[in-house]
Amino acid sequence: MNETMLLIGGLAAALLIVVLYMAVRDRETGRKLAMMEAGIDGVNREVFKLAKEVEKLRKQMHEEMMRFELEQRQEHEPSEHLINKKLQPFVLQIQHLQERVDAMSEEIGERVEQLDGKVRQVAFAADHAAPDEQKILQLHAQGLDSETIAKQLRLGKGEVELVLKFSKIHA
Repeated sequence: MNETMLLIGGLAAALLIVVLYMAVRDRETGRKLAMMEAGIDGVNREVFKLAKEVEKLRKQMHEEMMRFELEQRQEHEPSEHLINKKLQPFVLQIQHLQERVDAMSEEIGERVEQLDGKVRQVAFAADHAAPDEQKILQLHAQGLDSETIAKQLRLGKGEVELVLKFSKIHA
């Protein structure tokens, strides 16, 4: 039994050593990976800066080429004709946009007219409904029940009850 305990203790010690060794190696590996990530981030920043500089140089080169072309054309064409030629696509785009704005404006005007007509219909219906509501409330104030009011005004009993409920809510 002592030998078994000794063997188990030895195995436990060996296992502990292996676990500690793995923990140390894992920590070293993590540290090395962190250093590599920092290095890669630095390289990425430098690449980004270089890309911006390359783009800036391309723009400068493009501007210089445009200036050179403009100078060459100015020697061969009158400047007013060159300007008109350059601006023509923009003028066409502006005209197209103006046409679209006009069409949208007309459509919005038509929609406003439609909505105005609908609002007038609703207002007309509301104006004509109000006298019934007033009559219902007057008859109810005189002590008539909803069934009698409905018969007198030739309305549905539900409509009369609804008006009475709303009047109680707003009172």
